[in-house]
Amino acid sequence: MEDIMKVLVAPPVVENADGSINSLAVEGELVLDPGPCSCEVPDCVGGFSFIGAASGRLTCQAVVADLPYLDIREFREIVVSGCCRECARDGYADQLVRDSRFTANRWPVGSVVGRCDGYAVLLELGTGY
Repeated sequence: MEDIMKVLVAPPVVENADGSINSLAVEGELVLDPGPCSCEVPDCVGGFSFIGAASGRLTCQAVVADLPYLDIREFREIVVSGCCRECARDGYADQLVRDSRFTANRWPVGSVVGRCDGYAVLLELGTGY
């Protein structure tokens, strides 16, 4: 049995000099990598954002985190009952879970990732396991 459940969470909100911010999601909120979602829900179409699982708010960055108290069944239930109910109802929940887990498992804990044209990209490498 695996002790670690790597997921993506919203980063602290940072305001740039031009007044733009990196996240509308709540800091530490579980976020989803929508991958190439075809559900036509406006939040899912953005190829440059992750989606807050509870708030539905977008964030252009996510942090890889270890949440050992969360298991895969609970993670799926969060997706099904959370902000992406439309996707889950259309059978897309399992794909959201797979895409989000795949993205989180690509890099060490503490890494900061972004999205560009529908793909997750590394912005800052973390030092955790």
